[in-house]
Amino acid sequence: MQIHSKCLVVVADGENALLFKESRRGGPLAERPSWIADLKPQPVTASPKGRVFERFGPGSHTVETTPPRDRAETRFLQALAARVDRLITREGFDDLIMIAPPRALGVLRDALSVQSSRRLTASEAALRCHETPAALRMVIRRLRSAT
Repeated sequence: MQIHSKCLVVVADGENALLFKESRRGGPLAERPSWIADLKPQPVTASPKGRVFERFGPGSHTVETTPPRDRAETRFLQALAARVDRLITREGFDDLIMIAPPRALGVLRDALSVQSSRRLTASEAALRCHETPAALRMVIRRLRSAT
């Protein structure tokens, strides 16, 4: 167990994200809003594929099966994962911890590079974007003790 390793903590959902830097294991979490200041949720737009109308009768349906809100969340989470990849390289983080709801966590994991995935030491499938840094420290402590 390394005590002096730098850890990047990502707390996200489909629209919001918080990034924290933990300079030493078990130390205070320093929020870094400047790292993602330009990363905004994607606007929800209608299906670009249009509609299909039935030849007989009033029926119509869209061609796209993925709801626009899900597509917007996926784009936001993929952009966040790309930002996390760059931060791990630029800032020299040793560990990565991710906390997000189940679907968002899956998208983030899939979008991470192999290098960043190797640094993933713990994760939790939960919505915690509105937790305080002190509460998040307790969650991180519990996650680390479970591994």
